[in-house]
Amino acid sequence: MSIQSEQEFKTLLTATQADLLQNSYPFQQAFTQTNRYYDTADGDLHRQGWGLRTRQFADHSEQTLKIPAGPHRQLLEYTDPITGLTLAPGGTVAAQLAAANIPLNHLQQFAEATTIRRTAPLSAGLLTLDQTQYPNGTTDWEAELEYQDYPVALAFWQALQQRFAWSTSTPENKVQRAKRNVN
Repeated sequence: MSIQSEQEFKTLLTATQADLLQNSYPFQQAFTQTNRYYDTADGDLHRQGWGLRTRQFADHSEQTLKIPAGPHRQLLEYTDPITGLTLAPGGTVAAQLAAANIPLNHLQQFAEATTIRRTAPLSAGLLTLDQTQYPNGTTDWEAELEYQDYPVALAFWQALQQRFAWSTSTPENKVQRAKRNVN
């Protein structure tokens, strides 16, 4: 079980921009993760700006609840280990849901995506390059920078935007993109 604060910059990339980025930084070995996204039938989590997912890696699975917590896309991220890909009772995620009067049995999966992720730890933060495949066959590429020091990260991110001619607009998040790309 863990609770951490997360702040990040994000942008969607073209395949060409993703290749250029990948060849420009020391990314570690790529790994694959499958995400399944959950909400109530009435969209209670979405209305609050919350995101709930299970994530399966090659050797373990986890459930994560993300809750907005401040400026510059700051999020509180509650993560618990689970077995398989179904939501599990107990832990920090279930406690947050219970505090918001959202029972686990009211949650249903509404979307899924599989991502090949590459990360590069840098002095400005953790640079991540994701290639995500959705059930309808759509693929997208996303760069993100998770950071602790906003001014340092902002300067680095702005330099990346200039160098690679990236969009300066914030993309819709992966949950929204997965929902839009169901099979």
